[in-house]
Amino acid sequence: MDNLGESFTTRLLRLIDERGLKDSTVYKQSNISRQHFSKIQCNRDYNPKKKTVLAFAVGLHLSEDETIDLLKSAGYAFSDGSKRDWIVRYCLEHKIYNINQVNTLLFEYDQEQLGA
Repeated sequence: MDNLGESFTTRLLRLIDERGLKDSTVYKQSNISRQHFSKIQCNRDYNPKKKTVLAFAVGLHLSEDETIDLLKSAGYAFSDGSKRDWIVRYCLEHKIYNINQVNTLLFEYDQEQLGA
């Protein structure tokens, strides 16, 4: 247990601080409610859904590698068999960070949208 990596909550809050962003900016850009963000912020052991992690990746303008690390901190990974993952990876690669544009693409391919 001493070798556990950084938790999702710890990593998320660190990324926000490192980028000099306000919490409210990030959760709004990620399509996450203030209440949901507060629940995450108050619980260092919070276990998010994968769509929430991907929403924060878009909201924080993460690279694909940074997103992989954030996914790992929550116990997830990109799957080559997932249309949603391919779409999100495409958006990250092409620097499409507007959550509404990402969700429109997901909707067009009948995939669950990001955020809460």
